[in-house]
Amino acid sequence: MDKMKNRNIKDRLYIATVCEQHREILMQHGIGVELDQFCMPENLDGEAAASACREIEALLPLASGCVLHGPFHELFPAAIDPKARALAMERFNAAANLVLKYDAKKMVVHSGYVPQVYFKEWHLDRSVEFWHEFMDDKPKGFHIVIENVMEDEPYMLAELAVRLKHPQIKVCLDAGHAACVSKVPVCEWIQVLAPYLGHLHLHNNDGKNDLHQSLTDGVIDTSRVLDAVFDLCDADMTVTIESIDGLDSVAWLAKEGYL
Repeated sequence: MDKMKNRNIKDRLYIATVCEQHREILMQHGIGVELDQFCMPENLDGEAAASACREIEALLPLASGCVLHGPFHELFPAAIDPKARALAMERFNAAANLVLKYDAKKMVVHSGYVPQVYFKEWHLDRSVEFWHEFMDDKPKGFHIVIENVMEDEPYMLAELAVRLKHPQIKVCLDAGHAACVSKVPVCEWIQVLAPYLGHLHLHNNDGKNDLHQSLTDGVIDTSRVLDAVFDLCDADMTVTIESIDGLDSVAWLAKEGYL
């Protein structure tokens, strides 16, 4: 594995549109953008979709490239109800068409794991089936990264990646989710998931709530997280800042030599 050697991550850095100042940051720094407009499935339909596409098409000339965050509200790849599973497949396929339209580097998808609803083994078995079916008709340049949300440990996602064994599927570690849902330290998540990581969501919180605070405002030691990334992860892994206030986060990255 070709590890990250250069601390400058500008060429693999993205700002999420959930950040209130994403347009200003793009104009100042020319980094990539992670498109969150379709996180809400209803934005895939009708006039809402047309409006979201207009917004995206105005942003893309400012960015060095894009990642698209897929829809996730009430979408469960391991759903017990086959109609719920079919809805998830329909929505993810609609988002995939937009990934291809905008030539996005990858599509972020939530794992859909719900504790005390799905046994972990059930979730793994059904997820493997779902993601193989989803990827069956996708072109070779199409990639997804599966993100942790409610997982209380990193081992299930690692096992999912092993079972999938698909060259176009990797894992997205959301450091903020790990910090407020799991007792496993974020750096340990990186150690476990490093062979499978394709993307990283960076934001901070109080260890209890998913607040999407600035990178230095919370319980996560972002410097240690990035050190672990440089030591353990593949050099083509991408990173998105998901802080609501992104200006402080970008300023800190620049100050520390990451930009």
